[in-house]
Amino acid sequence: MSARVLAVVLALLLAAHAQKTDTFFAGTVAEMRDDAIVISRTVGGKMEHRTFQVTPDTKVEGRLRARVRVTVRYVSDDNGDTATLIVVRAAQPAKKK
Repeated sequence: MSARVLAVVLALLLAAHAQKTDTFFAGTVAEMRDDAIVISRTVGGKMEHRTFQVTPDTKVEGRLRARVRVTVRYVSDDNGDTATLIVVRAAQPAKKK
């Protein structure tokens, strides 16, 4: 009986940990608000938009503004996706003709 209880507790702990793991999303800043940022990217020819909550704990590396490429590290929970780190990527140099 105690082995079953232990297995259930372990399963619950693993599920809780899986929800809090960091994941990443890279794309271009489409919209910025005080409490959120919208990132867009094209995958397989389809445009995808994701909205991330921005909190006072969100760290930003670089100058965040519209139409810059970024990588967002975020956690998902019942309230949606919350950015923990936003890294602004360096601009691509123009291609020579």
